[in-house]
Amino acid sequence: MEKLKKVKQAKAADLAKAAAGGSESAKKKLKKLEKKLK
Repeated sequence: MEKLKKVKQAKAADLAKAAAGGSESAKKKLKKLEKKLK
């Protein structure tokens, strides 16, 4: 279970970089991931 959380956090970090670059789809995916992580 812990490993899966780390994978999701890594994905969120990648999406955050893409969102910072101005990717709209990345911003939407990041919001969905953040809800799952909470």
